Amino acid sequence: MNDPDKNGPEQEPAAHRAIREAKQGRLHPREMLEQLVAGKLTVPTSDMPDLTYGKVSGWRPALLGKADGSRWLVAFTTTAGASAYMDENPEYGFHVEVDTRWVLQGLPDGVGIVFNIGAPEHFEWNAQGLAKYKKDVLGW
Repeated sequence: MNDPDKNGPEQEPAAHRAIREAKQGRLHPREMLEQLVAGKLTVPTSDMPDLTYGKVSGWRPALLGKADGSRWLVAFTTTAGASAYMDENPEYGFHVEVDTRWVLQGLPDGVGIVFNIGAPEHFEWNAQGLAKYKKDVLGW
């Protein structure tokens, strides 16, 4: 059976598909967020992550800042997207695939997530929206 969350020539991750379908109006934004949270992200990093007992315990992920002072974690729903970003930004020579829930749990207050920068499936989840989702939906 094909796993919809595995990258492959005929498959795309469910989170990637969810963003595209929500932008096309074929999927409710709430369902898109559920798919994102249930999936995995590929995050470019500037150094190899620190591992403790086989789990990421420290990392230096790609972060962006906007003119308004907001800060954003750079994440991709496909490894191909992360690789393309890394080709254009050689200071990020590594990437880590992690559960989105893990990212949400460890993301500092005031930091949003920009998904798939430069791709049609681009989506920005600002820090305020993340905080509200974590509180109202996830109960964190």
